[in-house]
Amino acid sequence: MGMCLIALTLSWQMLIVILQVALGLGAVIFVHELGHFAVAKMCGVKCEKFFVGFDVGGYKISRKWGETEYGIGILPLGGYVKMLGQDDNPANIAEQVRESEVDEGSGIETKEITGPDGTKFQVDKRSYLAKSVPQRMAIISAGVIMNVIFAVIFATIAFGLGVPIVPSIVAHVSPGSAAYQADIRPGDEVVAIGEKENPSFSDLMQNVTLGDLENGIDFKVKRAATGEVDEINLKPRQGSGRLAKVGIAPPRTLRMPKKDPVRKSSAAATADFEGGDEIIEVNGDPVPDYRQWQAKLIENIDQPVELTVRRGGKPPKGDIFGPREGGETVTVTVPAQKKYRLGLAMEMGKIAAVQENSPAASKGLQPGDFIDKVSYADDSPANPAIEDEVFGDPISLPLRLQELANENRNILLSVRRASSGSDGQQPSEEIEIPLRKVTWEEPAIGSADPLSVPAIGLAYHVLNRVRYVERDTPAAKVGLQVGDVITQAQFKYADPDRDPSEPLEFGADGKQRWPAFIELIQTLPADTKIELTFERKGETKSVTLMPALVDDEYAVSRGFYFMPVQRIVQAQTFGEQFQRGLQETTNSLTMVFRFLKKLGGQVPLTALGGPVTIAKAAGYSAFEGVGKLLLFLTMLSANLAVINFLPIPLLDGGHMVFLAWEGIRGRPASERFVVALHTIGFVCIISLMVFVLGLDLGFIDRGM
Repeated sequence: MGMCLIALTLSWQMLIVILQVALGLGAVIFVHELGHFAVAKMCGVKCEKFFVGFDVGGYKISRKWGETEYGIGILPLGGYVKMLGQDDNPANIAEQVRESEVDEGSGIETKEITGPDGTKFQVDKRSYLAKSVPQRMAIISAGVIMNVIFAVIFATIAFGLGVPIVPSIVAHVSPGSAAYQADIRPGDEVVAIGEKENPSFSDLMQNVTLGDLENGIDFKVKRAATGEVDEINLKPRQGSGRLAKVGIAPPRTLRMPKKDPVRKSSAAATADFEGGDEIIEVNGDPVPDYRQWQAKLIENIDQPVELTVRRGGKPPKGDIFGPREGGETVTVTVPAQKKYRLGLAMEMGKIAAVQENSPAASKGLQPGDFIDKVSYADDSPANPAIEDEVFGDPISLPLRLQELANENRNILLSVRRASSGSDGQQPSEEIEIPLRKVTWEEPAIGSADPLSVPAIGLAYHVLNRVRYVERDTPAAKVGLQVGDVITQAQFKYADPDRDPSEPLEFGADGKQRWPAFIELIQTLPADTKIELTFERKGETKSVTLMPALVDDEYAVSRGFYFMPVQRIVQAQTFGEQFQRGLQETTNSLTMVFRFLKKLGGQVPLTALGGPVTIAKAAGYSAFEGVGKLLLFLTMLSANLAVINFLPIPLLDGGHMVFLAWEGIRGRPASERFVVALHTIGFVCIISLMVFVLGLDLGFIDRGM
């Protein structure tokens, strides 16, 4: 019975969301067509139809009031107003004239107009063609104007109700990224981007995606450790066919989602957690935010932790995303999370990035330098075998140095400097580097991320060529050897109902790199096998093996999933509501122009979305509340306004161009000229629709 009630509740919530999305998207189309309809009526034009959706094949729900048929068509991809003597295809000018032409003596009031070839016609005074060019321009532009007006209305109402936003607080930075090099750390908050104060994480992503990649973007960052605000210029990086990024991951709370609060086959899965639990203490010490949670887990990385969680409770009044109050507190113990390894030590690549204010930066290390060897800098055992065991695996090195940092130890790096010499390298030099204590995590977020070494403040590449194979490990048992080059990996899940993953390709920029692959292995379900394809002496071979847990390496994350940080932005007065609504609409309009300006270059074509993407985005917004949905509709209305006014035949902007030409010449453009331009515009629009539907339905890989 309980499960039935839950299912009914979820179904009811889903139904409400679907209805909200349908009404919202329908409203955007409705107000656009209402603009055309209202101004046409004011200009005395006879409107025969007013439809939301297209009545393809006559399938519709409609009713006629007066001279106009009002209805909803079966194809929900837009809407239209049918006016006497008007056709969305300007090539049908002759047909429009014939439709509007009136026989002498009919008793209908007429007006003389001039056709494309200069011929005079007597047409119904209430036809679209009988109206002056300025009147027809007003009718055509009214849809766009209504979209802008209602965008302001939607946004104004949204800020009155309250809009949830994700603030620009850092959870992680991507190793090697612009944020990483600027030494931005978890807990830091971006308080300004250019002229934008207190940006949301969505604002951050938009400004980075559409920003100046060459000269960089000005950030103001409030440091979590000191409370000081630093002014930083970050240059976003963009991979081929991808959006530009600075490498900042959005903030997280310590509250688990209602569904799937922890990852299966993880340390957290061994404890008794419930959806919605919120972690408030670790080993008896309060953890008010995700930054301090990371620090506590790192401090106890190889030990069980006792977690105090708040279960149940309610958010504060007026802030549904605030810390819960009431409920009960429960103590749960979570063991350490051992790492999965294959038993392969890969070759180290060049240094990819160096953090500002780090031990590595203080010693002059630079991208392109190559670390030949890492050893102790004091009287510790100097047996090469021991050093190789401790420092020889570039994947294990960051954790080994983190352990030494807790002992206040220094290390020696043998470094070959990048140079422009004949062989591109200089002889190795010995550099003693102090280690800093690490209280934050810098995991490989993207597939092409290098490996971060927080204890010294640099990131290096890890190659996909085997340096050595550890004995009695999965890799040794399947016969992998020194010098093998891994070219592909594919996960084969134990669950028979789950298909194998898409192959991961190792190699050039933008493809899978070894650090991110090792991070990915930690999240696999139990008993997942991995098929590795490799090259050995010119031959391509493959083996299948299963990762094994190791006793001396531990993961920081123990398998928890956390909800994003959200804040409610709500205006206190109507004046503030309207000001925020106007600003949001202006931002949305300018964002569309910036997006279109950089489309096909800085913004790949695969970033476009069609009706499926729009419906999904609207659904996600509706799940976050009416205010969020209204803000999405503001953005959609702004998009519709700008795109509809582009000078492309079939769109309102195309009609405006033809009307401007008619106003200059005193008669419509020739049919041949109009047909040629219309055909080009039609082909472009249909091609674009097919392309975005291909993206929506997954037939075209977005590759982002």
